[in-house]
Amino acid sequence: MDQLTGIAARGWAGGSPCLGTPSVEERTRVKICGCTTAAEVKAAVRAGADAVGLIFAPSPRRVTPEEGALATADLPPHVSVVGVFVDPSPTELERALRWLPRMLPQFSGSEEPRLCEHLGIPYLKVFPIAGRDRLDQGDLASALTKYPGSLPIFETASAQRGGSGRTFDWSLVRALVAQRRVVISGGLNPTNVATCVRQLRPYAVDVRSGVESHGVKDPAKLDDFINAVRTAHASA
Repeated sequence: MDQLTGIAARGWAGGSPCLGTPSVEERTRVKICGCTTAAEVKAAVRAGADAVGLIFAPSPRRVTPEEGALATADLPPHVSVVGVFVDPSPTELERALRWLPRMLPQFSGSEEPRLCEHLGIPYLKVFPIAGRDRLDQGDLASALTKYPGSLPIFETASAQRGGSGRTFDWSLVRALVAQRRVVISGGLNPTNVATCVRQLRPYAVDVRSGVESHGVKDPAKLDDFINAVRTAHASA
């Protein structure tokens, strides 16, 4: 397998991956995670998503690489596909990339840098954020330096890897978000995402259950979420 083939198409800019098409346009990008079917992927794209996430880790929304390939078969080139893993093996990564050559891996577990860099392509790395009394800014900044090629995702700390459905105190990461591209995740929905964007102006926001009804992506909530992001960014 040629691990570097298509690296530019996956979005390599400034040492970290891009979500969607690299552009001089500065705006908050949107990743819709936990898509399980072609219908959900199409709904996310129609609403204006920059990236769709496929979960390959234990989750009610888990799909196989084969199912993910079918769900994203008609994905337009300007939308990124992100494969979500929790402590995968190198073999699992390689197999997923064979089915999804455009995939950007997202590491949501305790992966060491060597594993994250195994495929030789850009990747996303989750950094859990606990309460103010437990967050050490120096430790977090140090952890980020261990993954220099990553696009960091700040997610609410939880015993459940891969998403808690709860927000964290966004002010805790304001200084870091101002210094580099960062994705904000955890408990976002159409009613609170505008506040997040206005406060932080992050590179991207990531949502899963906040745009669902009964465990399925809801087209109306997708529209509301992405419209709220666009409006908030334009007015911030």
